[in-house]
Amino acid sequence: MHRPPLDLRELLVVRVIASEGSIHGAARMLGGKQSAISRSLRLLEERLGVHLFRRTSSGAKLTPAGAAFLKEANDLLDGTARLYEHTRRWSVGENGVVSVGLQGSLPPGRVSDMLEPYRMTEPGISFAWQDATRQDLLQALKEGAIDLAVMTLPLPGAGVASVPLWSDRVVAVMSVEHPIAQSGTASWAELHGATFLIGKDDIGLELGALLERKMRQAGYAPRIQPEAMRSLRVIAVVANGESIALLPDAWLAFLPSSIRERIAVVEVVDGDGFPHFAYGAAWQRETCPPAARKVIRFLEQQATAF
Repeated sequence: MHRPPLDLRELLVVRVIASEGSIHGAARMLGGKQSAISRSLRLLEERLGVHLFRRTSSGAKLTPAGAAFLKEANDLLDGTARLYEHTRRWSVGENGVVSVGLQGSLPPGRVSDMLEPYRMTEPGISFAWQDATRQDLLQALKEGAIDLAVMTLPLPGAGVASVPLWSDRVVAVMSVEHPIAQSGTASWAELHGATFLIGKDDIGLELGALLERKMRQAGYAPRIQPEAMRSLRVIAVVANGESIALLPDAWLAFLPSSIRERIAVVEVVDGDGFPHFAYGAAWQRETCPPAARKVIRFLEQQATAF
């Protein structure tokens, strides 16, 4: 097997010269001698047969060939960093990066707060976060792009394991002037004639699906009005009208006080008690790295304690 014609150090030299604007600046940034950086660049340009930089009295500027070279070099350097971090995930669990996917309907900060004690006791572990829809998270787990995901349960398909973490009750939100605003509780039957506003985000999709399921179980077809805005913004519209919105109660704390003063929160009751979203951690049974498995065990203990 032939040795690759380029090495990563050479690519890094080109990137740093371009970012610093001079060989002198690159030597300072890389902690090396200016003569060594200059020699490395000269030998690379001789092998390539092109000039990557145009030297001037004020520094070094990329040539068109250099700009094209740097674009590909950046892709290779970034890809190498991803390869390194991805492989570190397969350490014995004492160090490495754990990639965590978060579903859009999760309350902000809930998962990071749960994992903060783990991060403090395991300084060798760091977390990389990714927001995505439920379907995208399942695909990312399957492809190995993330180590674990926190999303709504239950999960479809074989090969994916999960542990329940917590649940959030889903409540009806309306204007304080709505006819049932002061009732405190209401059944789906009592709400069947109302118009429900549903946001366009991930949580809106889940709330819409829950509304459809619960209303049809009660024998009614829900009246749904999709809105081209996020679910929290829908609450502001509801506060000024006669419509109703659904929202996990954990999200109420993120509403501004000016909105909270104008809305009423009504508990919805049905044959199953109260509607809710159950959340859990999910991972691939066969391909979950050791570092991530330790995090999952910690989450399991957190859920048991809770």
